[in-house]
Amino acid sequence: MSLLPITIDKNSPLPIYHQLKQGIIDLIKAGELERGTCLPSENELAREYKISPMTVRQAMADLVNAGYIYREKGRGTYVAERPVKHRLERLTSFSEDIEERKMIPGSRILLIETVPPPPEILARVELPEGVMMTHIQRIRLFSEKPVGIHSVYLRDIVIDQKELEHYQSLYKLLEARGIQIKEGEETIEAVAATKYFAELIPGVQVGDPLLQTTRFSWDTSGEFIEYGKAQYRADLYQYTIRLKR
Repeated sequence: MSLLPITIDKNSPLPIYHQLKQGIIDLIKAGELERGTCLPSENELAREYKISPMTVRQAMADLVNAGYIYREKGRGTYVAERPVKHRLERLTSFSEDIEERKMIPGSRILLIETVPPPPEILARVELPEGVMMTHIQRIRLFSEKPVGIHSVYLRDIVIDQKELEHYQSLYKLLEARGIQIKEGEETIEAVAATKYFAELIPGVQVGDPLLQTTRFSWDTSGEFIEYGKAQYRADLYQYTIRLKR
C-alpha cells in the first residue's frame, strides 16, 4: 500500500517535485490529510516513489514555505493548521474571527490584575492622574489549539474571572454591560518569539517569527476603553487588506 495516494508521472512535463507537492496539497484540501498528521520522512517518500531525496526535499521545503506543513526538530513533519485570515474592513474580536470560520474560539486566563497604565498607553492617551487599569492576559485558542497570547488593558472596568470565562469573548462581555466599542486603531508588525511565549505556545521556539497587533479602542462616546497587544503564530494567523485604485 502506498504511503500517500499520490501518482508520480515521470513522463509528465511537470517537474516531479511539483507533482509531489501538489499531490500533498490536494490530499490536505480534500481532508484526507488532517491537521496534525505526521507525514512520512523524506527518505521514505524518496524510496516509495523512486525519486531522489533532493527532489522530495524541494517539494517539502515549498510546502513549509507555503504554510501547508511544518517541521518539529527531532520529531517529524506535520500537516499544519490552515491560518485564520482576518480582513481589515471592520473592528472584530478574536472570537468573532474564529466563529466566522466555523471554528471554536477559546482562551486560558493567565492573569487578571489591577495596574497603573503602561508607558505605551500614557504616550498615546491622556488619562487622569492616578487612574488604574484592569490588565488581562490570556492564551488564545482555536479548536482547542493554542495560537497566541493576548494582553489587554481596560480603563475603569473591573472584570471577574468567572464572568470572563462565561462569555469567553471580552467584547461580548463589554456589550452585555452596555459598553459598545465603536472604533479602533490597529498596528501590525513582525516580532520574534520570546522564551515566555515559546514556553506557553506549543510548536514555537525562541526567535520564531510572530505576528503582533496592538490596538487602541474607543466607545460610542469617544472615551478610550481598551489597549490590547496580541502575538500570534505567524503560520496560523494572517491579515488581509482589500485595496482599490
